[in-house]
Amino acid sequence: MRYIICFLLMLPLFAAAQDCALKKGQDAITSKPTLTTGFIDLQGNTLSIDISSKEIDFFFVLNGAAVKCLDEETELTVVYEGGKLKQQFKNYGSMNCDGIFHLIFKNSAYTNSQLQRMTAKKIVSIQFTSGTQKPFIISLLPDQQVSLQNTIACVIKESKTVL
Repeated sequence: MRYIICFLLMLPLFAAAQDCALKKGQDAITSKPTLTTGFIDLQGNTLSIDISSKEIDFFFVLNGAAVKCLDEETELTVVYEGGKLKQQFKNYGSMNCDGIFHLIFKNSAYTNSQLQRMTAKKIVSIQFTSGTQKPFIISLLPDQQVSLQNTIACVIKESKTVL
C-alpha cells in the first residue's frame, strides 16, 4: 500500500517530464546536437522552434490569403494577456512570398529577457505587420496559450544542453 501511494504521489513528476519532448538531431555542417519542437499548429499556421548551439529560431509558416510577401521590414508583435504589454520583433529571414518568418534569439548560458517574458505571461495574439499590406493576426485559443507558454519554457530549459 505504501508503494502505491508513493507511486501516485510521484506520477505528476513523470507527467511534467513528458511535456518537454523535443526531437533531437545533428547539425549537418558542425555535427553539433540540435533540438526542435516540430511543427505546432497555431490557428492554421505553423510554428517550429529550432535550437542550436548558437541560436533559438522561431520559424513561422503563415498560411493565409492575407499573407503575401514578407521582407526584412516585416515586424512581429506579441500581445500578452491583458492587452497592455506588447513586444515587437523584426524578421531575421530573407524576403519571401511563402509566408516564412524567422524570429531568432541568441542561445547563451543566460536567457534573453524577451524570451523569458514569453514564459512569464500568456501570449494572446501574434501580429505580423508589413508596410505594404494589412496586418495578419493569429489569435490564440486559451489551450494554445498554455501549450505555447509551456513549450517555450521547455525550449529555454533544454537550450542550455546544446551549448
